[in-house]
Amino acid sequence: MATLAAPVITPTTIQELSPGLFAFAYRAVRRKEDAEDLVQDTWISALRTVPSFEGRSSLRTWLVSILRRRIADRFRRERPTDVLEEERFAADSSSAEARLGTHEAARIANRAMENLTELERRAVTLCDVDDLDRDEASEAMGVTRGHLRVLLHRGRHKLEASLR
Repeated sequence: MATLAAPVITPTTIQELSPGLFAFAYRAVRRKEDAEDLVQDTWISALRTVPSFEGRSSLRTWLVSILRRRIADRFRRERPTDVLEEERFAADSSSAEARLGTHEAARIANRAMENLTELERRAVTLCDVDDLDRDEASEAMGVTRGHLRVLLHRGRHKLEASLR
């Protein structure tokens, strides 16, 4: 079986494929500036990960799959339920700080983080503390996006149990 070489992304390639990517993003987000940002993020991600392109699809198809993940990440971040959960967490943490004091609350949180495996701790830190999107976090950790999702789920579940 022959190994396919990674595609060469040139300025011409970017000029040719960007309008189609923009149209796809615009249909999803309905704001020109957001669509432009998503396309730019897609190209940055593609340029970083082009060596991993296996050639099982066309370059355009691969780019659209990256763009779709970027759009999904954006919608996840902007979901109203996320705001409610963050407000609830902020209210819980501020009341915890009021009851315990900042240093005691930090000590308890650090102890809870120590109960996580190294990978769970790193996943939670990158995604929830450093606020990296999942593609960047999985790349930084050297794990697949699916594995990162499992690590986040387990880590968050353990943290919640420890903090109760």
